[in-house]
Amino acid sequence: MDPLQLHLLVNHLPIIGALTALIVVVIGVLRKNVAVRTVGLSLYAVMALAVLPTYFSGEGAEERVENIAGISHDVIHEHEESAELSLIMMLVAAAVALATVVAQWKGMSIASTLSYLFVVIALISAIQIALTGHEGGKIRRPDLGAPAPAQQVDHD
Repeated sequence: MDPLQLHLLVNHLPIIGALTALIVVVIGVLRKNVAVRTVGLSLYAVMALAVLPTYFSGEGAEERVENIAGISHDVIHEHEESAELSLIMMLVAAAVALATVVAQWKGMSIASTLSYLFVVIALISAIQIALTGHEGGKIRRPDLGAPAPAQQVDHD
């Protein structure tokens, strides 16, 4: 499997998996259920790791598509910049998730505060990684970034 195939295979996992895990954490927080929260936090940490093969296969994927007619280097660059920020944010959220799990396991009072901090960081990360996915989609689908055509008004 070459980097382009790998990139296309795994690129949705950190988006969908991390968002699903975040929803589980929010349910655990709202229900004050430590077990559900712990499952969600652990799942998030695993799903966030999926960002690594996605990110590191991106360069090889770029090499495969950059010389295809109609592919914009500017769009690829925007996707790459967005992916770098997503990588950092996802890994920070994963670190907070793991810190929260450890704090819960040790019965530390900061666990609840860390849970709320995680939700905020993970929500921002989810938005960022969704934007990264959108930027990636524009590489082969330039119409995703095009403004909607103006509507003609009939003045009869």
